[in-house]
Amino acid sequence: MLSHMGFFCMLMSIVLCLPAAGAQAVQDEDYILIQARSVQGDGIYSNSLKLLIDGTFANDARPWNDARCVYWEDEQAHFTLDLGAEFLIVDVLLQVDDDDIYTIEYSVDGLNFIPLHVFYPGYGETGVGLDTMSSNPENPDYASLPEKEPVQARYIRLSASSGDRKYALAELQVFGYPLEEEEAGENWIVTPTGIQGFGAFSRDAALIIDGFTPAEGSVWEDDGIVYWEDLEAYFVVDLGRAYEVTAVQIQVNVGGRYRIDYSLDDREYISLVEIVGAVGDKGSGMDTISTLPTDPEYVIDLDFFPAEARYLKIYAVEGDGPYAVSELQVYAVERRGHADRHGGR
Repeated sequence: MLSHMGFFCMLMSIVLCLPAAGAQAVQDEDYILIQARSVQGDGIYSNSLKLLIDGTFANDARPWNDARCVYWEDEQAHFTLDLGAEFLIVDVLLQVDDDDIYTIEYSVDGLNFIPLHVFYPGYGETGVGLDTMSSNPENPDYASLPEKEPVQARYIRLSASSGDRKYALAELQVFGYPLEEEEAGENWIVTPTGIQGFGAFSRDAALIIDGFTPAEGSVWEDDGIVYWEDLEAYFVVDLGRAYEVTAVQIQVNVGGRYRIDYSLDDREYISLVEIVGAVGDKGSGMDTISTLPTDPEYVIDLDFFPAEARYLKIYAVEGDGPYAVSELQVYAVERRGHADRHGGR
């Protein structure tokens, strides 16, 4: 871990290599398009979140509810990119609906956000529909924004307000410089030390952590599957100690809505991820769903921020039942250096 003085010297050396404020052009090979590791949406919106970070733009002037966009009318909705590590953020490039206000904020911990840029109606060139805008003066789609110094951040959040309340975002890209970070280990599967089931359910709760996943499409009452109909039932998995949980894989019965919460003490729980059986690739029966990007069952819309946890609670929140879970796998990383702790959404 860098000392405060060491980090300051490193930061100053990077800043000195940058152009003067208001002229943040590409200066050297270290200036990069920072590929977001994941994106999370909060609120009510339409279309897949993967559209926001897939590297493609819609045609300018397309309508706000184009198939290439995530669009919404809920002013409480917002979208957060996790860059996977801290970077020195210099520029942003986005494509949004032209007649609304869009606010970009940044954060180091994913909890406390600070305003970075505000894009107002008329900043772009189309005058109607989707418009591409950049904070980089050298970009042809530059929007005349107030001068900003580079900021250190891992998370970038976008929200919208005012206008006609028909909001849209087709792409959000972030540019800047890498910082020297502590090295992160690879994801590995955590072996839980135990599980407890509460309420009325059928079969041994230990089946959920026995390492065996039944065939895709299996019937909810097949061998190896824990099932129930009472929404009061839930299961608590004990990982044995605190880990930085980065992803989960779970097999559930299609048709229900399930949640996984996390806790350090088995008393106070925070929501980690909500899983709708229909988001997978099976129309019926048991379906395996994963938040690990390298997993063939990966579903990007379920990405969550890594969280420090020892206990995971699994339960159903709605559906026509019966509800069923056959297997849960938990992934974590070990960080060499100070841990990146931000146990929240």
